[in-house]
Amino acid sequence: MILAAGVRLRGLWESITEPRHMKAAFFVLYVVTIGTGFVTLLVPPTSIAGELGQPLSVTWAVFWLLGGFGGALTVFPGWWWAERLSIVLVWAGFGIYAFVVLSLHFTSSGSRLTQLGVIFIASGVGYVRWLMIRKYTFEPRST
Repeated sequence: MILAAGVRLRGLWESITEPRHMKAAFFVLYVVTIGTGFVTLLVPPTSIAGELGQPLSVTWAVFWLLGGFGGALTVFPGWWWAERLSIVLVWAGFGIYAFVVLSLHFTSSGSRLTQLGVIFIASGVGYVRWLMIRKYTFEPRST
């Protein structure tokens, strides 16, 4: 039974076109984005949601949910036009979050620059993926 499961997993892994490891890594990042969107939607950060209102945190959470879900669905089949749209949705969520953090940096006590830096790093991961898939609408397949 364990051997059969291993064979099935190996077959599933082999069905992913190259570069498998990169696609799997981005899939995991999209799943983390979905999880972050759910957590933010259900339990928004109080220091931010309390100051600027619930609707704003719901907005960036929804962008993360939609972008993460779209990215997770499109990364393996290579529907790059849809994955790029998903990246833009994730960026929109990060953009709103960055705006809120920057506003709080200037209007509340303490520094928010570390948060802002982490937001830019996370957005940069999406930019790397964008650069990888920007040339085509669909992943080119070898025949």
